[in-house]
Amino acid sequence: MKKWLCKVCGYIYEGPEAPAECPVCHAKSNMFEEVKGELKLAAEHEFGVYGKTVKNNPDISEEDKKYIFEQLMANFNGECSEVGMYLCMARIAHREGYPEI
Repeated sequence: MKKWLCKVCGYIYEGPEAPAECPVCHAKSNMFEEVKGELKLAAEHEFGVYGKTVKNNPDISEEDKKYIFEQLMANFNGECSEVGMYLCMARIAHREGYPEI
């Protein structure tokens, strides 16, 4: 079975030919291209990107490295604390009679 990649949104479709329309972004079939070979994950799915790209890079100053690392830590901590907020909101919604949320 062939795989087709939507060049607009990145949706992957499996089938003998490209769909008439992308179910995600509604792009026409001419915006699909056949995937040859194996798909590779984007860099966002890699662990340790900081160490590979920033930490040992001599072109980046120590001050900038420190700033980048602090921003990454702040982002990580923010994402981790959001989980608790969403759980709290779900409990409140359930308590108020909206169990589907």
